[in-house]
Amino acid sequence: MFEQFTSLGISEPLAQALAAQQITQPTSIQQEAIPVILSGKDVIARSETGSGKTLAYLLPVFEKIDPAVRGTQALILTPTHELAVQVHRQAELLQKNGARGVSSALIIGAANITRQIERLKGKPQIVIGSAGRILDLIHRKKIQAHLVRTIVLDEGDRLLDDLNREVVEAVIHTTLRDRQLLLFSASVGAETQKHAQALMKEDAQKLFIQTAAMPAQLEHCYILTQQREKILELRKILAGEKPKKAIVFLNNPTNIEVTVDKLNYHGIEAAGIYGMAHKTDRKQALEQFRKGMVQVLVASDIGARGLDIPEVTHVINLDIPEDPTFYLHRAGRCGRQGKTGMVLSLATPSERRWIHRLERALEITIHQKEMSHGKLVDSTRTKSDLSAAKKKDRKDSADSSQNLLEKQTAKREKKRDVVKQKPAKQEEKGFFARKAERLAQKEENRRKSQKK
Repeated sequence: MFEQFTSLGISEPLAQALAAQQITQPTSIQQEAIPVILSGKDVIARSETGSGKTLAYLLPVFEKIDPAVRGTQALILTPTHELAVQVHRQAELLQKNGARGVSSALIIGAANITRQIERLKGKPQIVIGSAGRILDLIHRKKIQAHLVRTIVLDEGDRLLDDLNREVVEAVIHTTLRDRQLLLFSASVGAETQKHAQALMKEDAQKLFIQTAAMPAQLEHCYILTQQREKILELRKILAGEKPKKAIVFLNNPTNIEVTVDKLNYHGIEAAGIYGMAHKTDRKQALEQFRKGMVQVLVASDIGARGLDIPEVTHVINLDIPEDPTFYLHRAGRCGRQGKTGMVLSLATPSERRWIHRLERALEITIHQKEMSHGKLVDSTRTKSDLSAAKKKDRKDSADSSQNLLEKQTAKREKKRDVVKQKPAKQEEKGFFARKAERLAQKEENRRKSQKK
């Protein structure tokens, strides 16, 4: 049942661990990468999202671990905490189901470093996490860098960008020169290749799986709308499409909390993740989304990197990504493992040029749609149509205000007519008039009493 993995050089216990997860057929990137990694060569690998890149490097890393050596033999660096947690979860499944004698530790920033140091006292062979915290623990001599034989850069294009490259290179330079370096990502540009090759041996292998950049089972659409109408349009989409799980992406992380509040206010269960959020809040939001406790996850591009969440049917771009790479990674969160999915972008007239740019760069067709009577239908709306609708809304609003004013005026006039019809109120008597009246009444009562 698992002979195809063993033929690649994977041991039977690990193949059985995969079978326990109903994984019996290696993907293209796994077939290409596993034998090369086991041979000891450095690798630059590119493959589409959802193609099984994590197991493509994790399986040979496990095979190369020497259980007799207590200490860190492999480092797996990720650009986000969420991706690190996901990789660690997969490593734990392999350990539990077949890879006896191999242990791993999750080491990420914004977590309690004292607990992490305690965890490292167990001498785990694989350390998975963020480069900054791992470098800190190497400097503290809590991770023995001279024992490291393999370093993996998951989402390597992100790890070698201008923001992260310095600390990643610092981690690599703490290890011995004969260590193996592996880089995996769905997008590997010329700049990333240049930086990676500068760190790798001359015989490094490039494994670029020749598949479409975008999974073929995804449908790409956009809706033309005004910026101020985007939240309303989003609510219409969620009500009409009824996605089992949807991820909504924004460019600006500071708008995520506001968007979540607006959705929750309208009865849509939503949670948000973004880089500046507390680690516990991000973890809780992801768990709620995974378990189906919330229908919508609102995220910045930090949530687009490597996350594998089952049953995500829709990706909605509330903001259009200007970089095609970001669109690629966002889209990869749905339609995974051959399932269908939809990527739906909300574009203003000025943002439509970015839609056309994405089509050219990714060689896809993004169809224009609109929500009509709760259904997503083909559309030919233009900027003029939006302007006409806006003018109509203003006119309707003005008419409504005029009608309200007329009703209020008529009500006031009716009230005045009623007042006029009432008999005139007698003039109020003064103090002395009232006193004289009381005395007269008193005298009248006295006379009546005498007669009796």
